[in-house]
Parts: sequence; structure tokens; C-alpha cells
Amino acid sequence: MLTAMNTLTAGITGALGALAILGNILALLLGRPNATGTSRAIPWLQRSTSLMLALAAWGFALVGAAGTPLAPFSLAIAVGMSVSFIADLIMAEIIRVPNRVIGGIVVFAAAHLAYIAATLMLARALGRIPAPAMIACSAALVLGGAAYWRVAVDVPAAPAPLRWGSLGYLVALGVMTGLAWGMAITWPPLWPLAAGALLFFISDAILGNQIFRHNNWPSVGDVVWITYILGQAGIVWANAAALTLAAGG
Repeated sequence: MLTAMNTLTAGITGALGALAILGNILALLLGRPNATGTSRAIPWLQRSTSLMLALAAWGFALVGAAGTPLAPFSLAIAVGMSVSFIADLIMAEIIRVPNRVIGGIVVFAAAHLAYIAATLMLARALGRIPAPAMIACSAALVLGGAAYWRVAVDVPAAPAPLRWGSLGYLVALGVMTGLAWGMAITWPPLWPLAAGALLFFISDAILGNQIFRHNNWPSVGDVVWITYILGQAGIVWANAAALTLAAGG
């Protein structure tokens, strides 16, 4: 039988969440503007908060949802957040790959596939898949993302793998976000999942414009990170909303 999030789970995830918040605040307060003025955060401290969210996701999976019908959902979220942390290290060039942008696209796309699977698993655990809402929201986000890509990201002179990889990535991101919104429309307590997915979408939309169109307005890097990490936090803490909802709360 499902119960709302227990005290141990709340304690573990709450502590990690608090550390992530503190880490991001300190990264901004103690940092200095970089040479281009696009960011002031301390990179290693900022990236460490992604690890804290990954650990929180595993706390939900191994403690909160273990042995319940929500276990597959929680596990997929933990995998997605862990893969995202690896992608963060690639984008920060802490993990070296031949091309960090292509590497980031591929690894983040894998994270989105995990989140897509998690959303479908959650719908199944709650008793039904709200296909009409999911399809409608996904179609809207995919079309919107493709239009944005054409207007604000695409550079015809860029190498083909980068051009089409970025478009494919935005499509995957749009599907993930649309499915999350389809869930929240059907079950309003799941708003953290929808809000988190949308913030992730916004973050990567800004990042794509920065990387491909070189639109380096002041503090763009900090805006990208803040919207991204808040988005990831929403997705991770959708575990708490799901546990409460499934328990009849």
C-alpha cells in the first residue's frame, strides 16, 4: 500500500535540496564575472549542486518509492538526473569529449528519454495514460520548439551534425515537456513535474541561442543555469507530489 513520503525520505531529500540551494547561492555570491560577462558563478560549486539533485533523486528511488508501484518512475527519474549530471560535466569540459556541444546534446537527450519513460510509468502507476492531453501538449511544444529553433538557433553554415542534432534535441525536449504538462493537466498536484520540464525547456532554448547565434548578453550563463537547476529540481521533487497523490493525498 502506498503512503505519503516518509520522514526518512523527507529528511534525506530535504537536506540535499537545501545544500543545492545554498551551493547555488554561494556560487553566485562568491564568484566573479568571467571575461565575457556572461556568468559570475564559481563553476565547480555550481556543478556540484547537480550532483546533489542526483543524490536526492536516488533518495526518492531507494527509500521513498522502493517497493511501491511508483518504484519504476522514481528509478527512471534518478537515472535521468544522474545522466544529466554527466552531461553537465561534459558541457563544463570537466569530462573531455571531441565536441562538447554534440556530446552534451547526445547525453542530455538520453536523460530526456529517461524522463519520458518516467512520465509514462507514472501515468501507468496512477491508473491511466491521459493520451489526448499528452499528445496535444507534446505537439504544441514540439511545433513551438521547432519554430524557435528555426528563428533563434539554426545557423545554416553550421556543421550538419550540430544543426540537425540541435533540432532533434529540441524535439525530444518538447515531447518530454509536453508529456509532463499532459500529466499535470490530468493530475494538478503534479505541477512540479510540469513546471520543472518547462523551465528545462526555457533554459535550453536560451542556451541554444547563445551557443549557435553567439548571443552573449550579460549574465546569460547564470540565467541558463538557474532556470536549468530549478527545472531539474522540479522534476526530481515530482517524486514527492507523486507519492502524495498515489497515497490519496
